Amino acid sequence: MGKTIIEKIMAKAVGKSEVSPGEYVQFSAARIDHPFILTGTDMSERFGKWKSQDWTLFDPSKIIFAPEHCGSYTRVGSTTTNRENHRRNSDWLKQLGVAEENILELGRIGNCHHLAVEKALALPGSVYFSAMTDGHAITVGGVGCFGSCMSASAPAFLRTGWTWFRVPESIKFNITGKLQDGVMGRDVYEYILGQIGPNGAIYQVMEFTGPVMDNMSMDGRQSMCCLAMFTGAKTGIVNPSQEILDFFKARTKVKFEPQYSDKDAKYIKTYQYDGSKIEPQVVVPPDRHTVHNIKDVEGTPVTNAFLGSCASGRDEDLRMAARILKGRKVHPKVLFNITPGSSDSMSRVDKEGVISTLLDAGCFICAPGCGMCPGFYTPLAKNEVCITSSTTNLPGRMGDESAQVYLGSPATVAASAIEGKITDPRKYL
Repeated sequence: MGKTIIEKIMAKAVGKSEVSPGEYVQFSAARIDHPFILTGTDMSERFGKWKSQDWTLFDPSKIIFAPEHCGSYTRVGSTTTNRENHRRNSDWLKQLGVAEENILELGRIGNCHHLAVEKALALPGSVYFSAMTDGHAITVGGVGCFGSCMSASAPAFLRTGWTWFRVPESIKFNITGKLQDGVMGRDVYEYILGQIGPNGAIYQVMEFTGPVMDNMSMDGRQSMCCLAMFTGAKTGIVNPSQEILDFFKARTKVKFEPQYSDKDAKYIKTYQYDGSKIEPQVVVPPDRHTVHNIKDVEGTPVTNAFLGSCASGRDEDLRMAARILKGRKVHPKVLFNITPGSSDSMSRVDKEGVISTLLDAGCFICAPGCGMCPGFYTPLAKNEVCITSSTTNLPGRMGDESAQVYLGSPATVAASAIEGKITDPRKYL
């Protein structure tokens, strides 16, 4: 019997010839060549507790600290700024031996899941850990890597350099046909979520396959895998394409061995979808799993729009927004916040004229990172309505609890920002 890509990656990482679903395996950081991301997400209290203990790191050279959620100037509470938190935490990490170049500052920052790929930390066929609580570390499944966050086990992992997992079962999602122009990877994922529900893949792997995935960009693949957690999945993953292999070969000298699912691999379930029939999807508040075709909600007025977070903000997303907005203006009653995923991504598309197009259209460009997704920079006020390509729409997530948050693709967000109401982006393409 063949093996899935996840089973192969996990077996290789723990030095075994094979592993099977249900088996418990131990990962050692000593077997992993790349560094681990330590994010600055809500870390003040946690670091404060850790600093009161006698601390050592298993290998300071493998730690990268990225203050992704808030940049360096957002206020937390009434007395502390994230700039102060970042400085305190940076000083502490330096005392523990973390190199200064591994502690990122404004100008070098970005969303940590963007950075993991851009800096070639998450490699095809490898295991990648985010040593904090951010479940969207699974984003790296888009490049054929098994990603996971440490969450509550982070302190033990950072001290000892090892952790364990139960090998998950895999579900295959075979997506045939060809996507319509204006339908993005984000729409494909939300469509699947609407079909299987929030408990459709509990501690399982969502493996996305088929012609649609074969032709999907690396950016689109990452967006899909980023969101797999909303079905309860352990991770999402796609077998890597040649484009992805070439991307990493140009960025790292670290040897990597991509893995691919065998044709006779065993899956607990297989779903078949015709991608050509998938339309733009919108998730409506207040639940994360209530998904509609755009025609069901088209015309809903919005006051805000946001493009960014680990679910978007990549080159493809920024280009799509610029394509739709070129020669047009954001509605005068809409604040359109665009937060690039990383400084490098912002620089690349700026050379193509994307940033100037967005500025000319009336968009507000923020420092790279998570941006408005966790409610920073331009938080929603009472009773505002936002269409966003970020991760979730939980009440209060992006500002006041009375605000309503609709989720859609970057294309849908850009089109809606023009009209001041939820709009099908296909009419602009």
